[in-house]
Amino acid sequence: MSELAPPKDDALYIPVVGQQSKDKHFFLNNYIGIFTTSMRRKWKLHYVDLFAGAGMEKLKDSGQINWGSPLIAANTRFPFQRLHLCEKNRRKFDALESRILEILPDSQVLCGDANEKVHAIVGEIENEGSLSLAFLDPYGLDLAFETLRALATIRADLIIFFPDRLDVLRNWKQYYYDDRESKLDRHLGSDSNWRSVLDNAPPNKRVEHLRSLYVQRLKEKLGYLHVEYERIPTHGRPLYYLVFCSRSELGARFWRDICRNKRDGQKTFRFE
Repeated sequence: MSELAPPKDDALYIPVVGQQSKDKHFFLNNYIGIFTTSMRRKWKLHYVDLFAGAGMEKLKDSGQINWGSPLIAANTRFPFQRLHLCEKNRRKFDALESRILEILPDSQVLCGDANEKVHAIVGEIENEGSLSLAFLDPYGLDLAFETLRALATIRADLIIFFPDRLDVLRNWKQYYYDDRESKLDRHLGSDSNWRSVLDNAPPNKRVEHLRSLYVQRLKEKLGYLHVEYERIPTHGRPLYYLVFCSRSELGARFWRDICRNKRDGQKTFRFE
């Protein structure tokens, strides 16, 4: 992991976030480090962030200012060839654009709905000789499965926010009885038949069954051979997963390696 010096308040907008943001950025920073260090000589590396935020953020409990995901990518030791960023909120976008373009003026920075802008981003990444890392971190179920399908047309590893406890568990009944264009339909795919999965799942296993369905679709529909996930808790309670997808066994091994070390200093060991 490369340790970044903490940012200073630059008088631009800094949104307030929960403590769990620091945890997911810990894993992102570690994966960026191993990804860029190992792949830089073979590939032209691109970084994609479809829900990019403002580039800096302030922790709600402590007031500490931290780097957001785009600035973590921008400050990596071995740089990406290009950053491709999207943010829908105009106030966050204005701050993000100012911060990023001052460091990396060639970055693609778009304002709008990520599920619409993804095609403009994919169109800027040449497939021949390129390898991308996409960090997909919406607030809830705002990432459409069709957006993942668009990203699957390029060579890319994905790190996906899957809000099983934050959104799915709380709101599945609403989505179940909504029309066929509910958030969960868009997130899992309109052809996912997730209502049938819930009908046949034990009541205390509904979230696990939906996560398994998501993983199955990432593999079967999009061709991601390797899907891993890391649980992100807060105050000892499970909140959501980071789902990692790659077509490469090496990428999966990198992810497993960085996930052995937790932000609190604990280590875990995998037995193959």
